[in-house]
Amino acid sequence: MPFVRIDLSKKHPQGFAQQVGEIVYEVMTGHINVPIDDKFQVITKHESSELVMPKSYLGIEYSEDIIFIQVTLNEGRSTEMKKKVLQSHM
Repeated sequence: MPFVRIDLSKKHPQGFAQQVGEIVYEVMTGHINVPIDDKFQVITKHESSELVMPKSYLGIEYSEDIIFIQVTLNEGRSTEMKKKVLQSHM
């Protein structure tokens, strides 16, 4: 049972957070053998001041539009499968 946390700014439009959750779920069912209906997510919208990150790091610029996605997986997914998840919507 994968568990997903999605944290983002309240500045995103209504319904956007749920769209992100659906994309994460579709990627997991398509690339790491997550069964249909195995969808456990906590989506939290924050004030911009509660999302702490640098303006840039390792040559990547960040803004208040940042979305933090944390996926906790149990055993059984190869490193190759996990890489496919990371690459699928970049």
